[in-house]
Amino acid sequence: MSSISPFQRTRDLLSKYDGKDDWIDLSIGSPRHDTPEIIRDVLNSNFDKYRNYPSANTSAHFGNNLSKWIKNRFELNSNNLQDNLLPISGSREGLFYGGLLATKLKSGRSTFILPDPFYPVYATAGHYTSKKILALSVHETDNYLINLEKIPNDVWSETIAFYLCSPSNPQGTIANDQYLRDLYELSIKYQFIIISDECYSEIYRTKAPNSILKISEKYNFKNILSFNSLSKRSNAPGLRSGYVFGEKNIIDEFFNLRNVAAPTVPTPIQIASEILWADESHVKNNRKLYNEKFETFHSTLDKKFNFRIPEGGFFAWLNISEFGSDESVTIKLWESGIKVIPGSYLSLNTDLGKDSKKFIRIALVGDNDEISKAAKVINKVIN
Repeated sequence: MSSISPFQRTRDLLSKYDGKDDWIDLSIGSPRHDTPEIIRDVLNSNFDKYRNYPSANTSAHFGNNLSKWIKNRFELNSNNLQDNLLPISGSREGLFYGGLLATKLKSGRSTFILPDPFYPVYATAGHYTSKKILALSVHETDNYLINLEKIPNDVWSETIAFYLCSPSNPQGTIANDQYLRDLYELSIKYQFIIISDECYSEIYRTKAPNSILKISEKYNFKNILSFNSLSKRSNAPGLRSGYVFGEKNIIDEFFNLRNVAAPTVPTPIQIASEILWADESHVKNNRKLYNEKFETFHSTLDKKFNFRIPEGGFFAWLNISEFGSDESVTIKLWESGIKVIPGSYLSLNTDLGKDSKKFIRIALVGDNDEISKAAKVINKVIN
């Protein structure tokens, strides 16, 4: 993968082509539903707290409501979960620092394992610490998850961390309990860290995804760093508020790292975050809106694409291999007013990742009319 972000690569690709003035941007997974109004007064009434440095740890302002949410959402039996929890400035920052910390905790090891395609931040810690990045191509036959049985024992022994994303980005598939158990057993046997990206956990069609937290609870969350945020769940990416949860010893090390080197979440935002984690009504409405858009996209899109609605997330991972390359299709759509991401831009773009070139990623973040219009343009342009 290029060190340049896939979004900048897409801008560079399209810079020499003319798009329409009224184009629809479905390239970036930035939610556009309304941010819940319930935090407006909270932020204003706590404005004076911006004058103080915020805590990098859980505190009277952050952690109580979130602990209750984690316990209830993932059906945990443990108490005092705040000891396993830290506020972070959105999951992207946490995913990078988690990988960076893992290189220290597993200093004698060489390898990060991640799915291909993947969210670009997964590779950054390995890239900037000169570690090996083993990006394994995922396929529909394996539910777009890494086939654990194909990884040799000597590779597991060298593994620093394994990046798990469920629901997956970009395919929207969900890891079942057996997959999570198998992965966790390998983590216990070979003592590598599981870095679990769960930022799409609340965006699903019918069944709520399980978490690696439930699977690892009986071992006190050993080897686990689980990340989530309010960006997708609560349509609040501008808050830059999320959490990391995991084994207490690792969380303590994570605190030491972030306390000296990372941005801390401002206190008013921590307080507002607690309000959002305690409210489920806006989350249910958010999920309903995405499900309606998937139905619109699916019913409007030509059958020639053989598109199936994914279990989770808000991306359509559309196979366009019969109609051109991912870049050529992206250019055609741009010239017709629709902006998407070439699938290979989310891949290491090696032979292992060549399947990504068969796809484009479409973020169903616009309103229903935009999604319907986009599907009609796709039907017309890709042929």
